[in-house]
Amino acid sequence: MKGYRMIKAVIFDMDGTLYDTEAVYRKAWIKAGIPDEFYLKLIGRSHVSIVKMLEDNGYDSNKIYELKNKYTEEEISKGIPVKEGTLETLKWCKENGLLTAIATSSAKQVALRYIKETGMEEYFDKVISGNQLENGKPAPDIFIYAAKELCVDTDQCMVVEDSFNGVRAGKAADMLTVMVPDIIPADDEMNELADTVLGSLKEFPEYAEQFIKN
Repeated sequence: MKGYRMIKAVIFDMDGTLYDTEAVYRKAWIKAGIPDEFYLKLIGRSHVSIVKMLEDNGYDSNKIYELKNKYTEEEISKGIPVKEGTLETLKWCKENGLLTAIATSSAKQVALRYIKETGMEEYFDKVISGNQLENGKPAPDIFIYAAKELCVDTDQCMVVEDSFNGVRAGKAADMLTVMVPDIIPADDEMNELADTVLGSLKEFPEYAEQFIKN
């Protein structure tokens, strides 16, 4: 078993992990004029990093974001899609006394809107946005900051991520890191780097059981 230790907190990525929103964003980016292969490089990155990548590749980032946000809102206003196993996993964490946080590259107001509109506010102790920090994923800053906010040591935290950059960030923060792939399946690097790769969040409670004190 890789990385055995006891945990006190679980830090979740949001888009593509808790919510099935990455597919919505993908369509929005493409409608805004971003090729799919370029979009795939943006997954898990901070706003600042994405803006730089857009500008470096000759795009008007303001215009692209304006269109992307417009198309995203058109879909999200119909209802925020929740990933399979999300509610069961959050209830399990709460029942077992684990602290929880969202650590997302999206804006904090977006995260707060999602958890409110899906009735999940009670399940999170902290909500952290990468926009609050200088360095986004794959840098470990957001997860280290989340641990401090939860008043828990990094080696007592477990990260749940869908993206390559998120997994890299979780491991760089010295946290147990669970990958639940979304749009891009795990490759050899992810299978080696993550402590486990799950098929869906439905599998999380059974896996995480071994890392808590009963």
